[in-house]
Amino acid sequence: MEMLDEQFFLYTACIFYAIGFIAIYLNQKHFPHNYIIYVSLFGWLSHTVSLGLRWSRVGHGPFINLYEILSSNIWSLMLCLLLFMQLAKQYRHMSRYIVPVLALLVIWLLITTPRDTYLPPTYNTIWLYFHVFSGKFFLGLLMLATGMAIYGAVPSRAIDKSFSIPGIQALSYRFLAFAFCFESLMLFFGAIWAQDAWGRYWSWDPLETWAFLTWLSLVLVLHWRAASSRHAIYALLVLGCFILAFLTFFGVPFVSTAPHKGMI
Repeated sequence: MEMLDEQFFLYTACIFYAIGFIAIYLNQKHFPHNYIIYVSLFGWLSHTVSLGLRWSRVGHGPFINLYEILSSNIWSLMLCLLLFMQLAKQYRHMSRYIVPVLALLVIWLLITTPRDTYLPPTYNTIWLYFHVFSGKFFLGLLMLATGMAIYGAVPSRAIDKSFSIPGIQALSYRFLAFAFCFESLMLFFGAIWAQDAWGRYWSWDPLETWAFLTWLSLVLVLHWRAASSRHAIYALLVLGCFILAFLTFFGVPFVSTAPHKGMI
């Protein structure tokens, strides 16, 4: 019965997410900004209930198998987008460049089997939670930085009269810098967890290697942007960072045979 309730709230969330995504693309002419916020918020709250029910039922956080990782990351990414759309309304049209990624994740979640999982002994540490939550902040900030970078490179002044390329590019750079800080924390907490779990801080397994490559790509883009103002190239570089991060979060853990491998 609890699993049925959990699925009901998840499907409800996905329906409201879909309505919000469509409204974002149809823009403010058809749907007021507050309508999009309320619809998406209702979906996020329903998703929160679903995650809470699952956490209570299986006894651990949603970060073991692909289904749980997809669900919890959609939840955190939607929270980041909602906060941005509410606090930076002048750049709200940037969200149209983020919606395809979120829609892909929602569809992927709906076709993934919601299998129950158990918490391995090596995962039973507070450092895992620090590692996971810093990773979610990192991915959310990088997603926003990428959306703003693309929006700054391909503006739509017909829609947004107050659009400012320097303003949104500077904001994107700040978000990218904060994303770099949180990925650094993710690697730091992950190393402590690895020492507790497997007796080593770093072993160059595939997931660690890809995470380090993503970290290096952020270093490269941050330094390049400090010396150049080419908006199109910056957008492509940030997009490359996001693709690396996306593959690191949703690809490598489920094809690797190393200890980091997710339990599909």
